[in-house]
Amino acid sequence: MRRIFLLAILIRIICLCLFRNVTNYDLQSYVLVGKLTLKGLNIYPEIANLHHPYLPFFMYIEAISTYIGQIGLIGPISSICLIKAILVFFDLGILYLVYCLSKNNLKIASIYAINPVTILITTLHGQFDVIPVFFILLAVYLIKKKKDLLSVLCFSFAILVKTWPVLFFIPILRNIKNKILFFLIVFFPMLFITLYCIFFKSNPIDISKTLISYQGLWGIWGPFTLLGKTRIFWQKLLTILFLTSFLSYSWINKEKNLIKNILKLLFFFFIFTTNFSIQYFVWIIPFLILIKPKSYLILITLISIYLCSFYYFLVFCQTCAETPNWLLTIQNIVGFALWFSFIKIGYISSKKS
Repeated sequence: MRRIFLLAILIRIICLCLFRNVTNYDLQSYVLVGKLTLKGLNIYPEIANLHHPYLPFFMYIEAISTYIGQIGLIGPISSICLIKAILVFFDLGILYLVYCLSKNNLKIASIYAINPVTILITTLHGQFDVIPVFFILLAVYLIKKKKDLLSVLCFSFAILVKTWPVLFFIPILRNIKNKILFFLIVFFPMLFITLYCIFFKSNPIDISKTLISYQGLWGIWGPFTLLGKTRIFWQKLLTILFLTSFLSYSWINKEKNLIKNILKLLFFFFIFTTNFSIQYFVWIIPFLILIKPKSYLILITLISIYLCSFYYFLVFCQTCAETPNWLLTIQNIVGFALWFSFIKIGYISSKKS
């Protein structure tokens, strides 16, 4: 396992160096929010609506990284590189949890170590979805160890970092013996909201509005790309319909294996979701690898190609005003192929189970 870890670290360090000058809207938002947080300014709701539609946690990592970058504590390393290095740390944590949850299977761990999806999204795009994924997997691991209190607190922390883990509260709840402890799911979100309101003179209503109003990009995934300009008319209706359907499926999904249960929900999500961002692929990778690493390699490969079609623009077309038409065509073709693959593989998996 030590060699696998060293390989994983080496790959990620190389990618950090290669992509150190790549920038995007999200990375610029990290710097902005970090600077404002250092000044003690409240970012909710106006600034947060555009640059930090999350609960008050990751902004502290942004602020600390910005401060270290400003004073040059560790040399000429930028605050963005520091943030990405922290994300790599959690990605390596996921690697270790995959190793543990696979019963020390080195082949499964090695697949995660070299998978390009989390590497690109973390070291190039700089998205921090690896942090909630880490705490979800840690909660699953602790449930298997029959440590209900710690597992609920880990799940609570995952929701604090990004709110999407709440999608999986039903399977987590079912696997906890002491149901009373599940009320602690709100512990970290409420604690950090309260502290932020006290020290930054904010309003919990403003924070709640920011969270409720946020959604991923609409109409860029699956059949919704065909709606064109009419997609605005359908947006809210279909989003409510999807959330209702997802909750219903989560309730009737009786899969006893917690990892398989979450994977089924993720397949449902990627097949039917109306709101989408490419960093969402981080969510499913460890679960795919843990359940059927060989069977899902083609899906991971397609996801990687799809990501590259987006990241080509970030790396090579930073001076372009908009994405070239030929690149949009490739994205749509690969996107549809990937969406159909989710349908096919998800259906086959459900039939076998």
